Order: sequence, then structure tokens, then C-alpha cells
Amino acid sequence: MNIIRLILTFFLISSCATTVVDQRQVIPELFDPELKKGKIFVFSNHMDPISMNIRVNGEVRKIKHTETQIFDLKDGQNSVKNLGRNCDKQPYTFNTEMFPEVETYYFVIQQGFDSTIRTLTCFKDFEVNEKAFLKQINNPRNGGSEFLQDLSKSFINSLIF
Repeated sequence: MNIIRLILTFFLISSCATTVVDQRQVIPELFDPELKKGKIFVFSNHMDPISMNIRVNGEVRKIKHTETQIFDLKDGQNSVKNLGRNCDKQPYTFNTEMFPEVETYYFVIQQGFDSTIRTLTCFKDFEVNEKAFLKQINNPRNGGSEFLQDLSKSFINSLIF
């Protein structure tokens, strides 16, 4: 009986422990001003145990939940699309010539809902600013209203400025 209590206590303590990951060691390019120039960072917060494929500028890679992939930014037209149950039929496209001062782009794949008769979960690719991206990779479980507020601020700022 004491062994069972000991095992249960161990599981309780270990389940409450959090692992802190220093993103500076995992993704050094993200924190070096020179290395992040000309890059597209994609963070997956799709909350699915199965990895999905993403396509950025024609290159297809697998991405797991809470993983970040880094791609080279092309001059001119670029595209980002998750190949899972995508909410959008077309990829997210942008042209670097429209904003030549922007040297780095950040995207988060977030779970959303398809607006059909039956509400089905799907995944959406959001372009975000660096602050929202860093906040999301440091706390991926926070996909709630705070992330959506940062997302809307990022979207509005990109339209206005």
C-alpha cells in the first residue's frame, strides 16, 4: 500500500512540474538580429498529436505541435499554407516589395473553425508581429483572448502603418 502511495505521489509531483525551455538555445536565429533577416518563422500551435505538413514557398515540411520551422524569405511573392484541415482554401500570400522595410515574417498556425453547416475544427495561418510570436512560443497553451487581441493589434498595425 505504501508503494502505491509513493507512486501516486511521484506522479502527482511530476505532473505539476513544468519544463522551462529556453527558446534562445532551441531557436538561436530568432534572437539574433542578423540571423533572422530574410527569414519566415512558422510556429505550430495546432494542438494535434499528429504532425502536419506546411508548405512555404513550395517547400513542404512536417511540423509538430509547439514546433517552429524556419524558411528563407524570397524577394517578391511568398506563400504560407498548412496542409492539414486548412480553414482557407488558398495559401496566405504576401509580396516583399509592398513592405521592403520588413525583413522577417512571423506566422502562427492556430486551431479555428470552418463556417459550414457543421462546425468543424480546422487550422488557420496567422501573420503576427514579433512580440505576439514570441509570446505564443513561450506560452503555446495560451490560445485564448490575449493571443487574439495581440493578433488583431498586429493585423490593424500592419494595415495602418
